[in-house]
Amino acid sequence: MELYKLTLASLLTRKTFAIFAFILIVFPFLLPIMTPWETKPSLLEPARAQTAWILLWITAFGWLIFQGATVGDRWSSHGILEYFKTVGVAKHKQIVQIWLSCFTIFSGFALITFVISTFTAMPGNPIEAKHWVITNLQYLFLFLLVIGPLLVLAIALGTRISGAAAYAVTISLALYGMFGIGQLEVFIADNNNPVLNLLYVVSPHYHLSDLTSRLVFKLGAMPANELTQIAFYLGGEALLTLGISYPLYREGK
Repeated sequence: MELYKLTLASLLTRKTFAIFAFILIVFPFLLPIMTPWETKPSLLEPARAQTAWILLWITAFGWLIFQGATVGDRWSSHGILEYFKTVGVAKHKQIVQIWLSCFTIFSGFALITFVISTFTAMPGNPIEAKHWVITNLQYLFLFLLVIGPLLVLAIALGTRISGAAAYAVTISLALYGMFGIGQLEVFIADNNNPVLNLLYVVSPHYHLSDLTSRLVFKLGAMPANELTQIAFYLGGEALLTLGISYPLYREGK
């Protein structure tokens, strides 16, 4: 696990994670009270949960994916990956160790968000509280199904092209799957174009992992059959992303 230790030490030395940790801890409490919440105090806690999860998405896209792309670029350009290859660390082990080093820090971010959303915004009604906890667990599970594979893709692209380009490609795919697909859906509703319909079908529907609205409007936990279908779909997308990422990864440039 020497590559894991080296990468983790590099990330900790840069200390950029501390900025995002501060934002994730403070802003979910600060931003909601900057709105006219006094007119309806019951909205304060759902707003806190909403803010916490939105900030986690921003951190994933703004910090995690960027770190994966830049680490892949740096280690590949500097010959670090070639060195570990010569000492017997196989390609798949290198990917896992780099991914794990980035996710070690990010798991703390995810835990912060989960705790804030679950325990500082929980409804007082016992039944609602039970659904609230389950919904947050479902949200975390689906969130990781999307972010985990995207990090692998960013790392793999970083070893092949520049870190900036790898980040741009990965974040464009992520934003398209989260927001762009909704715009495409609106457009094809009034346009029976077979090409656009095919594009919609094969596009990554990452937006399915976003359960923020269920928390804000207290819709309760997602039914088991619906959760299973979404999990299988996102799991398939994850396998496809991993299948594409593995051949893209290379030890030297």
